[in-house]
Amino acid sequence: MKQGLLSATALVGAGLAGGLGVLGNASPAVAESPIQLSVGGFFRTAYMVVLDDDRSDPENNNQEPGDDRGEDGVFSDAEIHLTGRTVLDNGLEVGARVELEGETDEDQIDEAWVYFAGGFGEIRIGSDDEALENSCILPPGGTANFSAFSPNQWGANALGSSPFGVVSNSACTGVDDKGDAQKVIYFSPVFYGFQLSASYTPNPDSETHDDGAGPHTGMPPKTFGGADPDADHDASVYLTYSYQGRNWGLTWGGGASWEFGTDSTASTDYEDQDFYQTALTLDIDRFSIGGVFEYYHDLNSSRSIGFDFSEDLNAWVAGGGIAYAYRAWTFGAQYAYRQDTYRLHVVGFDFKQEQVQQRAVATVNYALGPGINLDGEIGYTWRDWDPDTVLETDDDYDGLEFGIGTALTF
Repeated sequence: MKQGLLSATALVGAGLAGGLGVLGNASPAVAESPIQLSVGGFFRTAYMVVLDDDRSDPENNNQEPGDDRGEDGVFSDAEIHLTGRTVLDNGLEVGARVELEGETDEDQIDEAWVYFAGGFGEIRIGSDDEALENSCILPPGGTANFSAFSPNQWGANALGSSPFGVVSNSACTGVDDKGDAQKVIYFSPVFYGFQLSASYTPNPDSETHDDGAGPHTGMPPKTFGGADPDADHDASVYLTYSYQGRNWGLTWGGGASWEFGTDSTASTDYEDQDFYQTALTLDIDRFSIGGVFEYYHDLNSSRSIGFDFSEDLNAWVAGGGIAYAYRAWTFGAQYAYRQDTYRLHVVGFDFKQEQVQQRAVATVNYALGPGINLDGEIGYTWRDWDPDTVLETDDDYDGLEFGIGTALTF
Protein backbone atom coordinates (compact mmCIF):
# COMPACT_ATOMS: atom_id res chain seq x y z
CA MET A 1 0.00 0.00 0.00
CA LYS A 2 2.84 2.34 0.87
CA GLN A 3 4.45 1.62 -2.48
CA GLY A 4 1.16 2.33 -4.34
CA LEU A 5 0.79 5.62 -2.50
CA LEU A 6 4.28 6.69 -3.44
CA SER A 7 3.63 5.75 -7.07
CA ALA A 8 0.41 7.81 -7.16
CA THR A 9 2.17 10.78 -5.55
CA ALA A 10 4.90 10.60 -8.14
CA LEU A 11 2.36 10.58 -10.98
CA VAL A 12 0.55 13.63 -9.57
CA GLY A 13 3.84 15.48 -9.08
CA ALA A 14 4.92 14.70 -12.61
CA GLY A 15 1.60 15.92 -13.95
CA LEU A 16 1.80 19.21 -12.02
CA ALA A 17 5.35 19.78 -13.13
CA GLY A 18 4.41 19.18 -16.74
CA GLY A 19 1.45 21.55 -16.48
CA LEU A 20 3.55 24.30 -14.91
CA GLY A 21 6.12 23.85 -17.65
CA VAL A 22 3.47 24.33 -20.34
CA LEU A 23 2.12 27.45 -18.61
CA GLY A 24 5.59 28.88 -18.28
CA ASN A 25 6.29 28.58 -22.01
CA ALA A 26 2.87 29.66 -23.45
CA SER A 27 1.38 33.14 -24.01
CA PRO A 28 -1.76 34.06 -22.02
CA ALA A 29 -4.98 33.09 -23.81
CA VAL A 30 -7.22 35.97 -24.95
CA ALA A 31 -10.93 35.13 -24.53
CA GLU A 32 -12.40 38.39 -25.84
CA SER A 33 -13.41 38.58 -29.49
CA PRO A 34 -12.09 41.47 -31.58
CA ILE A 35 -14.51 44.23 -32.56
CA GLN A 36 -16.95 42.96 -35.20
CA LEU A 37 -18.33 45.38 -37.81
CA SER A 38 -21.98 45.46 -38.89
CA VAL A 39 -23.71 47.65 -41.47
CA GLY A 40 -27.16 49.23 -41.21
CA GLY A 41 -28.97 52.41 -42.15
CA PHE A 42 -32.04 53.75 -43.89
CA PHE A 43 -33.24 55.31 -47.12
CA ARG A 44 -36.30 57.59 -47.16
CA THR A 45 -37.68 59.27 -50.24
CA ALA A 46 -40.91 61.09 -51.05
CA TYR A 47 -42.72 62.77 -53.93
CA MET A 48 -44.62 65.88 -52.80
CA VAL A 49 -47.05 68.37 -54.34
CA VAL A 50 -47.75 71.77 -52.71
CA LEU A 51 -50.61 74.21 -53.42
CA ASP A 52 -50.03 77.48 -51.58
CA ASP A 53 -49.92 81.31 -51.69
CA ASP A 54 -47.79 82.24 -54.71
CA ARG A 55 -48.78 85.72 -55.86
CA SER A 56 -46.58 88.80 -56.44
CA ASP A 57 -47.05 92.27 -57.90
CA PRO A 58 -46.40 93.04 -61.61
CA GLU A 59 -42.76 93.89 -60.84
CA ASN A 60 -42.32 90.54 -59.07
CA ASN A 61 -41.94 92.34 -55.73
CA ASN A 62 -43.76 91.64 -52.48
CA GLN A 63 -43.64 87.93 -53.24
CA GLU A 64 -45.68 85.47 -51.24
CA PRO A 65 -43.83 82.40 -49.94
CA GLY A 66 -44.84 80.10 -52.82
CA ASP A 67 -43.97 82.54 -55.61
CA ASP A 68 -41.20 81.37 -57.96
CA ARG A 69 -41.04 78.01 -56.20
CA GLY A 70 -41.74 74.56 -57.61
CA GLU A 71 -45.14 72.99 -57.04
CA ASP A 72 -43.74 69.47 -56.72
CA GLY A 73 -40.49 67.61 -56.15
CA VAL A 74 -38.74 64.41 -55.12
CA PHE A 75 -36.82 64.53 -51.83
CA SER A 76 -34.55 61.87 -50.35
CA ASP A 77 -32.68 61.25 -47.09
CA ALA A 78 -30.31 58.34 -46.58
CA GLU A 79 -27.66 57.18 -44.11
CA ILE A 80 -25.28 54.23 -43.84
CA HIS A 81 -24.52 53.16 -40.27
CA LEU A 82 -21.24 51.37 -39.51
CA THR A 83 -21.23 49.84 -36.04
CA GLY A 84 -18.38 47.91 -34.45
CA ARG A 85 -18.82 46.14 -31.10
CA THR A 86 -17.43 43.46 -28.84
CA VAL A 87 -18.14 42.14 -25.34
CA LEU A 88 -15.18 41.68 -23.00
CA ASP A 89 -14.80 38.83 -20.50
CA ASN A 90 -15.91 41.14 -17.67
CA GLY A 91 -19.23 41.79 -19.47
CA LEU A 92 -18.33 45.30 -20.65
CA GLU A 93 -19.58 46.06 -24.17
CA VAL A 94 -17.29 48.36 -26.15
CA GLY A 95 -18.05 49.76 -29.58
CA ALA A 96 -18.17 52.63 -32.02
CA ARG A 97 -20.65 53.93 -34.57
CA VAL A 98 -20.20 56.13 -37.65
CA GLU A 99 -23.18 57.39 -39.65
CA LEU A 100 -22.49 58.32 -43.29
CA GLU A 101 -24.84 60.73 -45.05
CA GLY A 102 -26.15 59.46 -48.39
CA GLU A 103 -27.95 62.62 -49.56
CA THR A 104 -26.12 65.84 -48.66
CA ASP A 105 -24.02 68.60 -50.18
CA GLU A 106 -22.20 69.23 -46.91
CA ASP A 107 -20.53 67.07 -44.26
CA GLN A 108 -20.59 63.38 -45.24
CA ILE A 109 -20.46 62.27 -41.58
CA ASP A 110 -23.69 62.72 -39.64
CA GLU A 111 -22.86 61.28 -36.21
CA ALA A 112 -19.90 59.34 -34.84
CA TRP A 113 -19.21 58.12 -31.30
CA VAL A 114 -17.62 55.44 -29.15
CA TYR A 115 -19.56 53.80 -26.34
CA PHE A 116 -19.14 51.66 -23.24
CA ALA A 117 -22.15 49.72 -21.93
CA GLY A 118 -22.81 47.39 -19.02
CA GLY A 119 -24.83 47.06 -15.84
CA PHE A 120 -24.14 50.73 -15.11
CA GLY A 121 -25.90 51.82 -18.34
CA GLU A 122 -24.23 53.30 -21.42
CA ILE A 123 -21.74 56.12 -21.94
CA ARG A 124 -21.23 57.68 -25.39
CA ILE A 125 -18.42 60.05 -26.33
CA GLY A 126 -18.41 61.84 -29.67
CA SER A 127 -20.73 63.53 -32.14
CA ASP A 128 -24.36 62.79 -31.30
CA ASP A 129 -27.66 64.43 -30.31
CA GLU A 130 -27.98 65.76 -26.77
CA ALA A 131 -30.07 63.96 -24.15
CA LEU A 132 -33.35 65.77 -24.85
CA GLU A 133 -33.22 65.09 -28.60
CA ASN A 134 -31.97 61.51 -28.15
CA SER A 135 -34.71 60.40 -25.77
CA CYS A 136 -37.64 62.77 -26.31
CA ILE A 137 -41.12 61.43 -27.02
CA LEU A 138 -43.52 62.65 -29.72
CA PRO A 139 -47.22 61.81 -30.18
CA PRO A 140 -48.25 58.91 -32.44
CA GLY A 141 -49.68 59.46 -35.89
CA GLY A 142 -46.54 60.38 -37.81
CA THR A 143 -44.55 58.22 -40.24
CA ALA A 144 -40.88 58.01 -41.20
CA ASN A 145 -41.41 60.76 -43.79
CA PHE A 146 -44.41 62.80 -42.63
CA SER A 147 -45.45 64.51 -39.41
CA ALA A 148 -47.12 67.66 -38.04
CA PHE A 149 -44.09 68.51 -35.91
CA SER A 150 -40.63 68.40 -37.51
CA PRO A 151 -41.02 65.82 -40.28
CA ASN A 152 -38.41 64.38 -42.58
CA GLN A 153 -40.35 65.91 -45.51
CA TRP A 154 -42.08 69.32 -45.10
CA GLY A 155 -43.77 70.63 -48.24
CA ALA A 156 -45.19 74.00 -47.16
CA ASN A 157 -43.06 77.05 -47.92
CA ALA A 158 -42.27 78.52 -44.48
CA LEU A 159 -41.71 82.27 -44.43
CA GLY A 160 -38.38 83.48 -43.11
CA SER A 161 -39.20 87.08 -42.24
CA SER A 162 -37.42 88.86 -39.40
CA PRO A 163 -37.49 88.56 -36.44
CA PHE A 164 -38.75 84.95 -36.51
CA GLY A 165 -36.88 83.36 -39.38
CA VAL A 166 -37.84 79.99 -40.86
CA VAL A 167 -39.34 77.78 -38.15
CA SER A 168 -40.79 74.29 -38.03
CA ASN A 169 -43.19 73.05 -35.37
CA SER A 170 -40.48 70.94 -33.76
CA ALA A 171 -41.24 69.71 -30.24
CA CYS A 172 -38.02 67.77 -29.77
CA THR A 173 -35.13 70.27 -29.97
CA GLY A 174 -32.23 71.16 -27.68
CA VAL A 175 -30.04 74.24 -27.35
CA ASP A 176 -26.83 73.03 -29.05
CA ASP A 177 -25.74 75.34 -31.89
CA LYS A 178 -24.96 72.21 -33.88
CA GLY A 179 -27.22 69.27 -33.09
CA ASP A 180 -24.37 66.75 -33.35
CA ALA A 181 -21.76 68.75 -31.46
CA GLN A 182 -19.09 66.70 -29.67
CA LYS A 183 -20.35 65.67 -26.23
CA VAL A 184 -20.55 63.05 -23.48
CA ILE A 185 -23.91 61.28 -23.03
CA TYR A 186 -25.03 58.89 -20.30
CA PHE A 187 -28.03 56.52 -20.43
CA SER A 188 -28.95 54.85 -17.15
CA PRO A 189 -30.29 51.29 -16.88
CA VAL A 190 -34.08 50.93 -16.87
CA PHE A 191 -35.18 50.93 -13.22
CA TYR A 192 -38.84 50.10 -12.55
CA GLY A 193 -39.73 51.55 -15.94
CA PHE A 194 -37.66 54.74 -15.48
CA GLN A 195 -34.60 55.68 -17.53
CA LEU A 196 -32.50 58.83 -17.25
CA SER A 197 -30.31 60.31 -19.98
CA ALA A 198 -27.92 63.21 -19.46
CA SER A 199 -25.43 64.99 -21.72
CA TYR A 200 -22.67 67.58 -21.47
CA THR A 201 -21.49 69.60 -24.49
CA PRO A 202 -18.25 71.50 -23.81
CA ASN A 203 -18.22 73.27 -27.21
CA PRO A 204 -21.78 73.58 -28.61
CA ASP A 205 -20.59 74.80 -32.02
CA SER A 206 -17.90 72.11 -32.56
CA GLU A 207 -19.00 69.00 -34.44
CA THR A 208 -16.16 67.89 -36.70
CA HIS A 209 -12.37 67.77 -36.81
CA ASP A 210 -12.40 71.06 -38.72
CA ASP A 211 -14.30 72.69 -35.84
CA GLY A 212 -11.35 71.98 -33.59
CA ALA A 213 -13.18 69.25 -31.71
CA GLY A 214 -10.99 66.39 -32.96
CA PRO A 215 -7.16 66.20 -32.85
CA HIS A 216 -6.23 69.85 -32.73
CA THR A 217 -3.94 72.57 -31.51
CA GLY A 218 -5.68 74.76 -28.99
CA MET A 219 -9.40 74.89 -28.25
CA PRO A 220 -12.24 75.79 -30.65
CA PRO A 221 -12.91 79.54 -31.00
CA LYS A 222 -15.98 81.22 -29.57
CA THR A 223 -18.25 83.44 -31.69
CA PHE A 224 -18.90 86.79 -30.04
CA GLY A 225 -22.08 88.76 -30.66
CA GLY A 226 -24.32 88.27 -33.67
CA ALA A 227 -27.74 86.65 -33.79
CA ASP A 228 -26.51 83.31 -32.45
CA PRO A 229 -23.54 83.76 -30.08
CA ASP A 230 -21.80 80.70 -28.65
CA ALA A 231 -22.31 79.43 -25.13
CA ASP A 232 -19.38 78.20 -23.04
CA HIS A 233 -21.09 74.82 -22.66
CA ASP A 234 -24.51 73.12 -22.76
CA ALA A 235 -26.19 70.48 -20.61
CA SER A 236 -29.34 68.42 -21.03
CA VAL A 237 -31.34 65.81 -19.09
CA TYR A 238 -34.36 63.71 -20.00
CA LEU A 239 -36.34 61.18 -17.94
CA THR A 240 -38.68 58.58 -19.43
CA TYR A 241 -41.14 56.16 -17.85
CA SER A 242 -42.81 53.20 -19.57
CA TYR A 243 -45.45 50.80 -18.30
CA GLN A 244 -46.93 47.87 -20.19
CA GLY A 245 -50.19 46.32 -18.98
CA ARG A 246 -52.11 43.42 -20.45
CA ASN A 247 -53.76 45.26 -23.34
CA TRP A 248 -52.53 48.77 -22.71
CA GLY A 249 -49.41 50.77 -21.96
CA LEU A 250 -48.16 54.28 -21.45
CA THR A 251 -44.94 56.20 -22.01
CA TRP A 252 -44.05 59.54 -20.47
CA GLY A 253 -41.02 61.74 -20.97
CA GLY A 254 -39.82 65.08 -19.69
CA GLY A 255 -36.59 67.03 -19.68
CA ALA A 256 -34.68 70.23 -20.30
CA SER A 257 -31.73 71.68 -22.17
CA TRP A 258 -29.63 74.64 -21.01
CA GLU A 259 -26.92 76.99 -22.26
CA PHE A 260 -24.34 78.34 -19.81
CA GLY A 261 -22.07 81.36 -20.20
CA THR A 262 -23.27 82.72 -23.54
CA ASP A 263 -20.62 85.13 -24.84
CA SER A 264 -21.43 88.85 -24.77
CA THR A 265 -19.79 91.94 -26.19
CA ALA A 266 -18.82 95.19 -24.47
CA SER A 267 -22.18 96.68 -25.50
CA THR A 268 -24.60 93.72 -25.53
CA ASP A 269 -25.47 91.02 -23.00
CA TYR A 270 -26.86 87.90 -24.71
CA GLU A 271 -29.16 85.65 -22.68
CA ASP A 272 -28.63 81.91 -22.20
CA GLN A 273 -31.23 79.74 -23.92
CA ASP A 274 -33.18 77.13 -21.95
CA PHE A 275 -35.75 74.71 -23.41
CA TYR A 276 -38.24 72.43 -21.61
CA GLN A 277 -40.19 69.50 -23.06
CA THR A 278 -42.71 66.89 -21.91
CA ALA A 279 -44.91 64.33 -23.66
CA LEU A 280 -47.26 61.44 -22.86
CA THR A 281 -48.55 58.62 -25.06
CA LEU A 282 -51.17 55.99 -24.26
CA ASP A 283 -51.62 52.69 -26.13
CA ILE A 284 -54.92 50.80 -25.85
CA ASP A 285 -55.09 47.69 -27.98
CA ARG A 286 -54.72 48.97 -31.58
CA PHE A 287 -55.18 52.64 -30.70
CA SER A 288 -52.47 55.10 -29.67
CA ILE A 289 -52.99 58.68 -28.53
CA GLY A 290 -50.67 61.30 -27.08
CA GLY A 291 -49.71 64.92 -26.59
CA VAL A 292 -46.54 67.01 -26.37
CA PHE A 293 -45.40 70.45 -25.21
CA GLU A 294 -42.07 72.27 -25.56
CA TYR A 295 -41.18 75.77 -24.38
CA TYR A 296 -38.30 77.70 -25.98
CA HIS A 297 -37.08 80.40 -23.59
CA ASP A 298 -34.75 83.16 -24.83
CA LEU A 299 -34.44 81.89 -28.39
CA ASN A 300 -32.73 85.15 -29.27
CA SER A 301 -32.81 87.59 -26.35
CA SER A 302 -30.36 90.33 -25.45
CA ARG A 303 -29.93 93.48 -23.36
CA SER A 304 -27.96 96.57 -24.30
CA ILE A 305 -25.29 97.62 -21.80
CA GLY A 306 -25.49 101.32 -21.02
CA PHE A 307 -28.57 101.95 -23.20
CA ASP A 308 -32.31 101.36 -22.67
CA PHE A 309 -32.72 98.68 -25.37
CA SER A 310 -33.71 95.00 -25.17
CA GLU A 311 -35.06 92.22 -27.41
CA ASP A 312 -36.82 89.03 -26.32
CA LEU A 313 -37.87 86.08 -28.47
CA ASN A 314 -39.67 83.12 -26.90
CA ALA A 315 -41.78 80.34 -28.40
CA TRP A 316 -43.80 77.28 -27.48
CA VAL A 317 -45.15 74.27 -29.35
CA ALA A 318 -48.07 72.07 -28.33
CA GLY A 319 -49.93 69.34 -30.15
CA GLY A 320 -51.17 65.80 -30.24
CA GLY A 321 -51.67 62.76 -32.38
CA ILE A 322 -53.63 59.54 -32.76
CA ALA A 323 -52.96 56.29 -34.62
CA TYR A 324 -54.84 53.08 -35.38
CA ALA A 325 -53.07 49.89 -36.48
CA TYR A 326 -54.84 47.22 -38.51
CA ARG A 327 -52.71 44.35 -39.77
CA ALA A 328 -50.02 45.90 -42.01
CA TRP A 329 -51.77 49.29 -42.08
CA THR A 330 -51.39 52.20 -39.66
CA PHE A 331 -53.63 55.26 -40.00
CA GLY A 332 -52.72 58.46 -38.15
CA ALA A 333 -53.47 62.13 -37.63
CA GLN A 334 -51.48 64.90 -35.92
CA TYR A 335 -51.89 68.58 -35.10
CA ALA A 336 -49.17 71.04 -34.02
CA TYR A 337 -49.47 74.66 -32.85
CA ARG A 338 -46.48 76.97 -32.54
CA GLN A 339 -46.47 80.53 -31.22
CA ASP A 340 -43.44 82.83 -31.39
CA THR A 341 -43.51 86.08 -29.41
CA TYR A 342 -41.07 88.93 -30.06
CA ARG A 343 -40.79 91.92 -27.71
CA LEU A 344 -38.75 95.05 -28.38
CA HIS A 345 -38.06 97.77 -25.80
CA VAL A 346 -36.38 101.04 -26.85
CA VAL A 347 -36.15 104.03 -24.47
CA GLY A 348 -39.56 103.52 -22.89
CA PHE A 349 -41.25 102.33 -26.11
CA ASP A 350 -42.54 98.73 -26.21
CA PHE A 351 -43.44 96.74 -29.33
CA LYS A 352 -44.83 93.19 -29.52
CA GLN A 353 -45.14 90.90 -32.55
CA GLU A 354 -46.57 87.37 -32.56
CA GLN A 355 -46.44 84.64 -35.17
CA VAL A 356 -48.65 81.55 -35.01
CA GLN A 357 -47.95 78.56 -37.24
CA GLN A 358 -50.35 75.62 -37.23
CA ARG A 359 -50.02 72.32 -39.04
CA ALA A 360 -52.36 69.33 -39.41
CA VAL A 361 -51.67 66.07 -41.24
CA ALA A 362 -53.44 62.81 -41.95
CA THR A 363 -51.07 59.90 -42.62
CA VAL A 364 -51.13 56.27 -43.71
CA ASN A 365 -48.35 53.68 -43.49
CA TYR A 366 -48.24 50.21 -45.04
CA ALA A 367 -45.62 47.66 -43.94
CA LEU A 368 -44.76 46.02 -47.23
CA GLY A 369 -42.18 43.74 -45.59
CA PRO A 370 -39.57 43.68 -42.81
CA GLY A 371 -37.94 47.11 -42.86
CA ILE A 372 -39.91 48.16 -45.97
CA ASN A 373 -42.65 50.78 -45.56
CA LEU A 374 -44.81 52.85 -47.88
CA ASP A 375 -46.34 56.03 -46.44
CA GLY A 376 -48.43 58.99 -47.50
CA GLU A 377 -49.91 62.23 -46.18
CA ILE A 378 -52.33 65.05 -46.72
CA GLY A 379 -51.12 68.11 -44.81
CA TYR A 380 -52.27 71.67 -44.28
CA THR A 381 -50.06 74.42 -42.85
CA TRP A 382 -51.20 77.96 -42.06
CA ARG A 383 -49.49 80.90 -40.43
CA ASP A 384 -50.53 84.40 -39.39
CA TRP A 385 -49.04 87.45 -37.69
CA ASP A 386 -50.52 89.67 -35.02
CA PRO A 387 -50.55 92.54 -35.67
CA ASP A 388 -50.56 92.26 -39.47
CA THR A 389 -47.83 94.14 -41.29
CA VAL A 390 -48.14 96.61 -44.15
CA LEU A 391 -46.70 94.24 -46.75
CA GLU A 392 -49.16 91.70 -48.12
CA THR A 393 -46.47 89.01 -48.14
CA ASP A 394 -46.19 89.21 -44.36
CA ASP A 395 -49.90 88.54 -43.84
CA ASP A 396 -51.53 85.12 -43.46
CA TYR A 397 -50.15 82.13 -45.35
CA ASP A 398 -51.60 78.70 -46.05
CA GLY A 399 -50.37 75.69 -47.97
CA LEU A 400 -51.91 72.32 -48.84
CA GLU A 401 -49.51 69.45 -49.46
CA PHE A 402 -49.79 65.87 -50.68
CA GLY A 403 -47.02 63.32 -50.28
CA ILE A 404 -46.24 59.67 -50.96
CA GLY A 405 -43.02 58.04 -49.88
CA THR A 406 -40.99 55.00 -49.00
CA ALA A 407 -38.86 54.23 -45.95
CA LEU A 408 -36.36 51.39 -46.04
CA THR A 409 -34.46 50.28 -42.94
CA PHE A 410 -31.57 47.80 -43.14
